[in-house]
Parts: sequence; C-alpha cells; structure tokens
Amino acid sequence: MTAKTGHPVLAVIGYSAIPGTVLRPLADPVPLSPVSLVWRRGLRHPGVDALRTAAAELAAAGNWLVRRDADWVPREDAEVLGAPPGPGLTDASSAG
Repeated sequence: MTAKTGHPVLAVIGYSAIPGTVLRPLADPVPLSPVSLVWRRGLRHPGVDALRTAAAELAAAGNWLVRRDADWVPREDAEVLGAPPGPGLTDASSAG
C-alpha cells in the first residue's frame, strides 16, 4: 500500500520495497489469477513464438498449471476454467 495515495499495489513476492510501502504476502488460501496470452489466429512472428515458448517453459518450471490444496480461484474464474474453486473463499462477494 502506498503512503502517498493509500492505494494497494499487487506485486510479486520478490518485489523490491519502495520507501512508503508495506509488503504483505497473500496466503491461506493462496489466490490464483488466470492469465491469458492472446494473438491473432495464423499470426507467425518470431517474437510471438518466443513469448509463447518462454511462457510455456516458465509455467512448466514453476508448476503454474498444478493446483495445490491451499490454492483458491474465485468461483467465476473456476467456472470459466472448468475447475473447482478450491478451499476457502468461493466468490468475490465472500472476500469482504
């Protein structure tokens, strides 16, 4: 959260602290956010191919496609993904 504006900032755990901010890891349950990579059908470009390859390699190396028991997906996202929401909160309205 920034001291200047009071707005929260979502960042990865390795995010460098900035003066006036507080870092608080989110845990129990761990929220998952679906991320998409979209490109035009039939588009062949070395940059797009490299990005797709890098995303697939990072996903495999980090087990991004493996759901753990402590993971949580909002009900609406789980329905789109065809997956159970997991433990803990089940929809945005329960979050607070």
